[in-house]
Amino acid sequence: MTVSVQIASAIILLVSVVSSKPALNVVRRDAEPDTSGHMNLRAQLIEEEMKLRLGGNLVLNEQEQMVNRLLLKEKRAIIERSRLNKTTYYPALSFYKSKKFVESTNIYQIIKKMPKGAALHLHDLAITSLNWVVKNVTYRDHVYMYYDDKGFVHLGAFDTPPADNPWELVKTLRAKAPDAVMFDKNLLNNISMLSSDPLEMYPTINLVWARFDKYFEQVISLLFNADIMRDYYRQALVEFKEDNVQYIELRAILSGFTVLSGTTHDAEFGLNIYKQVTEEFVRENPDFLGAKIIMSGLRFFESSAIKESVKVAKTLRQKYPHFFAGYDLVGQEDPNNPLTFYSATLRQASKELPYYFHAAETNWQETDVDYNLVDALLLNTRRIGHGYGISKHPKLMEIIRERKIAVEVSPISNQLLGLVSDLRNHPMASLMASGYPVVISSDDPGTWEAAPLSHDFFMAFMNLAGKETGLAFLKQLALNSFEYSAMNRSEKSRAKLLWTSKWNSFILETGLEQDLDMKMCVDDNRYKYQGLTCSQATTESSANVCYVKEVATACCRSCTMRWTGMLGKQKKCFCHFPLLKGETIFSEMITSTTLIKRSRFSSRGHNPKQREVPVSTTTGALWKPEAAFPH
Repeated sequence: MTVSVQIASAIILLVSVVSSKPALNVVRRDAEPDTSGHMNLRAQLIEEEMKLRLGGNLVLNEQEQMVNRLLLKEKRAIIERSRLNKTTYYPALSFYKSKKFVESTNIYQIIKKMPKGAALHLHDLAITSLNWVVKNVTYRDHVYMYYDDKGFVHLGAFDTPPADNPWELVKTLRAKAPDAVMFDKNLLNNISMLSSDPLEMYPTINLVWARFDKYFEQVISLLFNADIMRDYYRQALVEFKEDNVQYIELRAILSGFTVLSGTTHDAEFGLNIYKQVTEEFVRENPDFLGAKIIMSGLRFFESSAIKESVKVAKTLRQKYPHFFAGYDLVGQEDPNNPLTFYSATLRQASKELPYYFHAAETNWQETDVDYNLVDALLLNTRRIGHGYGISKHPKLMEIIRERKIAVEVSPISNQLLGLVSDLRNHPMASLMASGYPVVISSDDPGTWEAAPLSHDFFMAFMNLAGKETGLAFLKQLALNSFEYSAMNRSEKSRAKLLWTSKWNSFILETGLEQDLDMKMCVDDNRYKYQGLTCSQATTESSANVCYVKEVATACCRSCTMRWTGMLGKQKKCFCHFPLLKGETIFSEMITSTTLIKRSRFSSRGHNPKQREVPVSTTTGALWKPEAAFPH
C-alpha cells in the first residue's frame, strides 16, 4: 500500500470515528503487565488519600453499603457518560439549566428522602417557596403591588398604602386580568431569579448582586408585615421538614416589623415572632428539632448603627440564650464595609456575643474583603459564612481545622451569585478532599426556586466530591451540621439520637425499595446471582420479587414492609425462593391477619393451582424459609 493510500485510509477512519456517535464503553487496548508493583502502590496511595476526605473515616454497615452501591452506580454512570463521550455534564451547569436533570435522577430522589440534619446558613426573606408566596400571600386582603420604572413588581401589605408609589390591590389586578393563572405565573417570574439564566442574564458579580438585592426590595414591604411573616416562616419550617431537614439556624433582621396600622416594632418583637412560631411547630411536629436565630446587621450601615445593633444583640442573647444564637453582618462584601470598619464595637462584645460572620464571599485576593477571614477569626467567629477565598490562605486553613470552625458552603448560591460557573471548580472541593470542617446549606433557596436543602446536597455530592465518594460523604455532612451548630451539648445529643433513628429508617427503606440484594425480576427475565437462578412466576401483581439464598429468611417480612401502602388494603407480597433442587416456593401474603397461599412449582415459572392454608396471626407465616437452605 502506498503512503498516499495509507494517509487516505487514516483520514477516512478518523472521519468515521469523529462523525459516529460516541459510545460510553470506550475500547482500550490491553495495558502493559505490571511487574514492578506500581499498581499495588497506586491503589494503596489512593486508599490513603480517600481516608482523608470528608467522611473517609466513617465505616458503613452492610445496609449502608447497599445504598452506597446504588448511589455510586448512578454517579459513576453520569460522570463517565459525560467524560468518555465528551458530552454535557449537566450537574455542573447553571442551576437554571440543570434543575430538571437533577430532579430526574435517582440520586436526587434518595438525597431528598435522606435526613440531612441541619441547615445552618439561611436568610430570613428567602427561605420559603415563591410559589407559596404567590398562591397564598398575594391572595390576601390588604396586599398591594406596583411596577417600578424597570418593570419589577414590588409587593406590600398595608391598611392604607403610602402615596409614594402607585400601589394597587393585587386582588383587583388579578380580577381584571384575562387569565388569573397567567397573572400568577408572570408575578412569580417577575420576582424569581430563576425566570432566566442568571449566569447569562447577569454576567458579572456586581450585576447579579444588583438583581439579588432587587429581589429583597420587591418583597420586604410584604414579608415585614408581622402577620404575614408568621405564616411565611411557618411555611418555611413545613418545607424544610418535608425536605427532611431536622433543624435550622436563620440569619434575620429583627427590627422593623410592622402591622397593618403602620406601627413599627423593635428587634425583641421580631425575635418573638420566630420564637413563638418555632415553639408551636415543634409541639405539633416533635420529630423536628427547632431553630435558632442569628441576628443580622447590615454591613453598609454606619458604625454608630452597628454599635447600637450589637448592643441590642447582647441584650437578646442574655434574655433568650436558648433561641438567640448570635450575630452576623450581611450584604455584598465587595463594595461594602469590611469587618475592620466595626472592629472596636465587635471586639468589645466578642466575649459575650457569639459571632457567625460572613467572610471572603469574593474572588478578590489580598483585599479588605478577603481579609475579612482574618478579622472573623480574630473575633472568635464560631463559623464562617461562605469563606469562598479561604483556600488561598493556608495559615487560616490550619486555624479553622485546629479550632473546628466550620465553613458554611452554599454551592448554588455561589454559582448563581457569580463566584463560580462550573461547580466542579469550587474551591471548597479541596477542603472537603482534606476533611476540613464543612457544612452544606442553601443560603436563599426561595430566591432561585431551589429545594430547602436537597438541591445543594446534590450539587455538593456530584460536583464538590469525586466519582468514588459516596454515602459516607453525605452522612458526614449531616453529622457535621449538628456538630457545628449553635446547639448546646445536651441539644446536640438529643439531635443526634433523633437523626440516627431517622437515618436507620431511611437506609432500610431505601435498600428495600431499590431491591439491591433482593433482585427484582421483570418480564420473566432470569437473574443469576451467586450461582442461583430466580425466575418470575405469572401472578396477579407487579410486586414480584426474586430472592437469593442469602436473604430468603427476610423475604416476607421485608416484602410486607416494602409494599405497605402501595396496594391499599390489599397489601400483597410475592416472594420467590430458589431452592437447591431448582424448585421454588411461592407465597402470597395478604396482610398479616388473613392467609398465605403457597405451592411448589417448577423454576420455569409454571404456577399450578394453589391451595389455601391458614396462617398464624402472631407469626404472619406458616413456615420457616431458612429450612429450605441447609447449611
